[in-house]
Amino acid sequence: MAAKIPAYRQAQVAIKRYIEEHHLKPGDQLPPEGQLAKDMGMSRLSLRESVKTLEAVGILEARPGEGIYVKAFTFDSIFENLPYSFAADGKSLVDLLQVRTALEEGLIGMMVGRTTPEQLDRLEQLASTMIQKAKAGATFADEDRAFHMTLYGPLENPFLNRLVELFWEVFRRMHGGADVTHWNLEQTAVDHLSILNALRAGKPEETVAAMRTHFRQINARLSAPGGVQPTVADVLAPPAPSLKL
Repeated sequence: MAAKIPAYRQAQVAIKRYIEEHHLKPGDQLPPEGQLAKDMGMSRLSLRESVKTLEAVGILEARPGEGIYVKAFTFDSIFENLPYSFAADGKSLVDLLQVRTALEEGLIGMMVGRTTPEQLDRLEQLASTMIQKAKAGATFADEDRAFHMTLYGPLENPFLNRLVELFWEVFRRMHGGADVTHWNLEQTAVDHLSILNALRAGKPEETVAAMRTHFRQINARLSAPGGVQPTVADVLAPPAPSLKL
């Protein structure tokens, strides 16, 4: 015998169907709670429980004293909850790196000829700072993150920017400062400079090769015997603030 679907879960499906059938867009308001519950044939309690759940996943927004609104899609709910699913599996870090590598290697060649002089100067500034910090034995997570986010600015694709940021931040949480040595700090900084130089020279193949080399050395470090695995505390650390490019 199939398990009975809870009323609030049925309400979630009904609300999402209502949004689709009425072609509601982000910012559009749903009917008042009482009317909506009546139209859907459910109790106000079930409606309220489902609204809270849909708020948590970023579909609805309940504004006190105003009503219920359709919320614009963001990765925020995914961003907040994704680390929990990775925390229990040590192999997840390598799996995540594989996906991130495919994404960035596939995109970087498109940037050749699109990057403005100002963006190239910004990338050079970030790479130089990374090298200076590496030589001093200091980490440079902020510059690393800004470098990867700046790379794809020419596409003016907010969806892509958020996705790149999501992968970078979850990877940072999972990897943290594990296995950091003076050598791989400098190697990572030099890798970024190599990507910039190939990009500035306008050579797509060399740019892709430089990005591939960067991820290859990260993967080798993670796959080395005795590699340090992230702790749950590392994975659930607070995220860095979003970059505005």
